[in-house]
Amino acid sequence: MKKILQILKNPFATISDKKQTMIGLFSFILGIIISNFMQMKIEIIGINSVSNYKMSDIIINQSINIFILTLVLYGLGKFINKKTRIIDILNSVLLALIPLYISLFQNTNNFVVNEGRKVFTAIENKAIYQYKPSVLFLFTTIIVIALIVYYIYLLFIGFKTATNAKKTGHYILFFILFIITDLLTSALINSI
Repeated sequence: MKKILQILKNPFATISDKKQTMIGLFSFILGIIISNFMQMKIEIIGINSVSNYKMSDIIINQSINIFILTLVLYGLGKFINKKTRIIDILNSVLLALIPLYISLFQNTNNFVVNEGRKVFTAIENKAIYQYKPSVLFLFTTIIVIALIVYYIYLLFIGFKTATNAKKTGHYILFFILFIITDLLTSALINSI
């Protein structure tokens, strides 16, 4: 149990580089399959439901997300520490995405899509104050938010481990670039 908690807290310090890469690539492939099955789209920050989402779109979308996020964080890593290795940054990105892949299950049987429609209908009818979401929807939302927070935590810890970053300024740069990267990749993916 203690080993599992250590892995969950910082997998980058407890799992070898090779195993990180293997787990990351396996989860990438599995994430594509889950995304296709659930008709959900992963972005750098966030998850959206989509209709008619083809496997090729998912592969391109995920590849762009991983490539650009890895490239940006590697550039920042080199700025912080010249010894930063790209494989460490790539492993950080790949492993950090696992909680987002898990969160895709929220759309089982189009649950999120159907609940989202109810919310938008209530907004359109100016009845949002009378709308009462189901307990399951609230529970699912809390779990998904926790998984997104854990994803950002893993990405940060992986980056910190890969670059040996220790200054507050480095952490601020990480989060600023993280948000900018999300905006850029979202614009790029939506323009394709």
